Amino acid sequence: MPESLSPAASPRTALTMGWRSIALFTGLALAVSWTLQIVAVQRWGLDSPQTVIMLMAVMWSPSVIALAFIFFNPAARAGLLWKVGRVAYLPLGVFIPTIIAFVILAILVGSGLATSGWFAFEGRGVTTTGGPWVLGDGFQAWPLFLGNVAATAVVFSVITLGVTAGEEFAWRGFLQGHLIRRIGVTRGLLLLAAIWWAYHLPVLLAGYNYPDYPILGTFVLFPLQTLSLSFLFGWLTIRSGSFWPAALGHAALNSIQEGIIGNLQLEVPRLYLDILRIALGLVVALACWASLRRDAGSSVGGK
Repeated sequence: MPESLSPAASPRTALTMGWRSIALFTGLALAVSWTLQIVAVQRWGLDSPQTVIMLMAVMWSPSVIALAFIFFNPAARAGLLWKVGRVAYLPLGVFIPTIIAFVILAILVGSGLATSGWFAFEGRGVTTTGGPWVLGDGFQAWPLFLGNVAATAVVFSVITLGVTAGEEFAWRGFLQGHLIRRIGVTRGLLLLAAIWWAYHLPVLLAGYNYPDYPILGTFVLFPLQTLSLSFLFGWLTIRSGSFWPAALGHAALNSIQEGIIGNLQLEVPRLYLDILRIALGLVVALACWASLRRDAGSSVGGK
């Protein structure tokens, strides 16, 4: 039974942070993040190397604050999910975002709305003409190509993990458990999604994620994306008992998924791709939510 859904983790029996502490942590995390983002955007712009470095610091800032809470507040240490947990969920963290990327590619290329800048598919295999694939490029039969994709996804997710772990330790390994013990799984993950969206606000409004439509991206598209990812990463964390699968999932999203869809040559506005990506993410999120609901029902039925 997942620890976060067990009777021992109910709001009445588990030690957890109070709402004041949760609000203080959230406020500090947002204040530090917003300050660093605003300074970077105003001083160096979105495309400078200095801004990239500053945004890496932004990604680690919630975990620095979380560690301070853990050190000074005994209640903050309750339910901390920092160990590896169930290792079977580590590859799921890598491969779910990777599969979503190829589903997007298949739909857009198959419908004639895009061509791939990296791949030419045929019955016997795939010709790869671009990208940092660890098993090389050129023509590869399907088994070798799939192995190449898997190996590349793992390598670049592990590399990117050095950045994404900074966010995911704080959001999934630390805060998520306190929110769930206070208000339950569904509302806890919804609230975490809202906090995660707010944490990105300055760069969103500056057009970092959606340069062609920053307002639509900030207030519609990105909230839906954080909602879907909150349930996917939340499911990975609860099922594994660890934040590491979510950190790998975030890393795969930022590396191999972004690389695959970023190299599509679109025949339609980018908005089509963004809507498709969010729609697929919401389908996955719904499946994760249903799985967590079943777990919660089993926990209640087993009392």
